[in-house]
Amino acid sequence: MANGIGVILPAAGAGRRLGGVSKPLIEIGGEPVIRRLLKLFERLQGIKQICLAVPKAEMSAFERAMQPMEFQSFTTIVEGGTERQLSVRNAFQSLKEKLNNDDLVCIHDAARPLLSSEDLDKVISAGWKFGAAFLAAPVKDTLKKVDENNFCESTVDRSGLFAAQTPQVMTAGLLGRAYREISDLTGVTDEMTLLERIGVKSFVVEPSHINPKITTPDDLELLLRLTSL
Repeated sequence: MANGIGVILPAAGAGRRLGGVSKPLIEIGGEPVIRRLLKLFERLQGIKQICLAVPKAEMSAFERAMQPMEFQSFTTIVEGGTERQLSVRNAFQSLKEKLNNDDLVCIHDAARPLLSSEDLDKVISAGWKFGAAFLAAPVKDTLKKVDENNFCESTVDRSGLFAAQTPQVMTAGLLGRAYREISDLTGVTDEMTLLERIGVKSFVVEPSHINPKITTPDDLELLLRLTSL
């Protein structure tokens, strides 16, 4: 087994649907989301570096949110990009000097604060075994294809369909190769899409715990309710 893990937390989203609030700086249970996640990831065996990709204007706010943090020596902050995929690439450019090709890179959306240690350990274990793995839940709802006039055209077969989540993990060598071979990241909504484009299959790990992504005020309300139970 390779001996190191680098973590990327893309946190540069504008939070437009939340009125411009930076989601990783929202307090959940009395502490910012970003602190909650850093505490989870710093316990990983073999952790080498954690890299946050944040808006340039909010770098100082993130630094304040991390105080006091006993593991600041291996947590770095870089400027994020205008899109998530650019933020991840920026962070990897900073991180790769600390990693060997057979080390793992673990990418987790900073807007998903309820990641459990159990699910994190499962996807990391699958990453070591298969080289690339990610959390994804089977689609349970009936899916409909709708036309431009908002009329239903057909029902989509949901068998074999999964909704991708994070963390998404892969070896540093694979991710580096993907960036070398693909310069245009248009349409790359997650890193598994990037690996697909170079012909790499990733293992799917079903999560055992709910971990909704904060996008809208309703998502935040649900999250606050879940954490108060």
